[in-house]
Amino acid sequence: MDDITITPGEAAGTIRRVLRSETHLIESHLLRLEGDARRRRFGHDVSDHFIHTYALHGADLGNLTFGYFCDGEIRAIAELRQSGRAFGHTAEVAFSVERPYSGKGIGTQLMGRIIRAARNRGLQHLLLVCLRDNVKMQAIARHYGADLKIEDGSIVAAIIPKHADYESYASEFLDDRMVFMQAAFDWQTRLARMN
Repeated sequence: MDDITITPGEAAGTIRRVLRSETHLIESHLLRLEGDARRRRFGHDVSDHFIHTYALHGADLGNLTFGYFCDGEIRAIAELRQSGRAFGHTAEVAFSVERPYSGKGIGTQLMGRIIRAARNRGLQHLLLVCLRDNVKMQAIARHYGADLKIEDGSIVAAIIPKHADYESYASEFLDDRMVFMQAAFDWQTRLARMN
């Protein structure tokens, strides 16, 4: 996987699964997206109320969200949302990265985590829908071998994950063992900033 490029003096972040108790951090991240970034994420303009309701479902059964955490806050997310019924074979993938963190390889790493999670859950088909002007997202999808097509004015990227193997299971298991410890550190960081 590609490394995240951090400029000197910039805080390094971590990528991990977002816990159900952290959906408010998803909401805060999505609300920080500027108008154009918010439109690219959802494919159209959305209200703050829509984002509040949307974020509440980030940890629903069948959904999985990974976040890029920096100084205790989520600055980028990748979501795996199952289409139709949970535990099917198809899921939709969505990403958002705040402007100061764009262009650093974070989206590419998040996509790698999502594909690994999809493999380990037996998903056979991932769909990523983005606007035609979202060239960064299209480049990330191509990096992972996606087939891109134009449908109804949008770009639809289809990704077929490989079958799970020992390496994919082991790497996710090791990452998951650290999630609660990293979440505790992120919580302490946020608490310290408030005081």
